[in-house]
Amino acid sequence: MISKVQKKKPIRTCTKIYKNYSSFKQYIIKDFNNRCGYCDDLDKFNGGGNNYQIDHLKPKKLFSELETDYDNLVYCCPFCNRAKWDKWKNNGFVDPCTNLYDEHLERYGNGQIKYKSLRGKYIHENLNLYLKRHELLWMIEKVKEQKKELKYYLKKLDVKGNKYQYIIKQFIIYDDKIEDYYELYHNEI
Repeated sequence: MISKVQKKKPIRTCTKIYKNYSSFKQYIIKDFNNRCGYCDDLDKFNGGGNNYQIDHLKPKKLFSELETDYDNLVYCCPFCNRAKWDKWKNNGFVDPCTNLYDEHLERYGNGQIKYKSLRGKYIHENLNLYLKRHELLWMIEKVKEQKKELKYYLKKLDVKGNKYQYIIKQFIIYDDKIEDYYELYHNEI
């Protein structure tokens, strides 16, 4: 199965004007659905809004006039932001808020992000979208979605001694433990 990289397309709704781009953070977090605009990793996996950053699609070093232009800002995980940094080649990067982004990148059923064009290859390589961490975080979210679905079906399997009911309960118990460990990890970040 092949899908878009982003579960939900980010949008920019803030119309305020600030002298410092960091003042936009509360708005950009919401507009980008708490996800990195480039890789779509949920911010809670990396310490939330405290660790996610604001990237300048067109680098402020090269386009200083766009430093506080909200349409040039991207909510970004520290991994994509550090990889991209001040890179800019022939308009190589695409605004993740546009449908054009989907024309260059796609996500496979295992969570892997692949490129569909030369421009997509540039983005993929320069943002390190090939890293396994993106697949892993995508899979964690998928497991959580499936867990909700299993809980729903577990209620419908209200037959004592049903082996499927036992298997589903065991899965939920193990996933709950993983979630507990994740919360401990998250609090340490």
